[in-house]
Amino acid sequence: MILNLLFFVLSYLPTGVPNISGASTASTTNYLAVKKGYVMSYNGAEGRANWVGWTLRPGDVGPVDRSDRFRQDDGFPRSFKIVDENDYKESGYDRGHLCNSEDRTSSDFLNEETFLMSNIIPQTRELNRGPFKFLEDYCRKLAVKKGQNLLIYSGGIGSKGRLASGVIVPMYCWKAVYTPTDAFYVLFPNEHQVHKNWNSYRVSKDRLEKMTGFQFP
Repeated sequence: MILNLLFFVLSYLPTGVPNISGASTASTTNYLAVKKGYVMSYNGAEGRANWVGWTLRPGDVGPVDRSDRFRQDDGFPRSFKIVDENDYKESGYDRGHLCNSEDRTSSDFLNEETFLMSNIIPQTRELNRGPFKFLEDYCRKLAVKKGQNLLIYSGGIGSKGRLASGVIVPMYCWKAVYTPTDAFYVLFPNEHQVHKNWNSYRVSKDRLEKMTGFQFP
């Protein structure tokens, strides 16, 4: 009963997404940014999101076409490192969404918001279009076909180098997914050789908390 009430509240209040890192607007490396369709902790020194959290309910998936208009996020203090939409050019990496665009197809604004570069990380083509995408598809299936309300977090951790533009390439990409009856945590290596089955990358809550330094609900 309490769990169902929690998910009902989170479905309609994006700002109700639990703050897993204690982010605030007073921090440069753990800056809290509340968007219309998701919540983010941003590292202004490194120019990348620590995590992005959002809710997914049946009504979030609608008829709106994919925007595909990547653009820089001007919603941060001027001293922050900001990623430009051209920083990935000829890098060999996909511009991978954290809050994915298909979860925000109920309005043009919400879909366009997912293309802010602060919501993007470098991912290998094989990961972004393979198990990472398949997990996104699974979550939407739970929402649309089974009528469930979900709470989702996503991010990248570590560094395996930088793009020519200086953008950090994460070593791992992760997700934490909460349904009304279950929770699961997934840690993907940001590599070219990956399994298609996202279930093979499931880890324990404790391991993901140790890897990320965040405290999950």
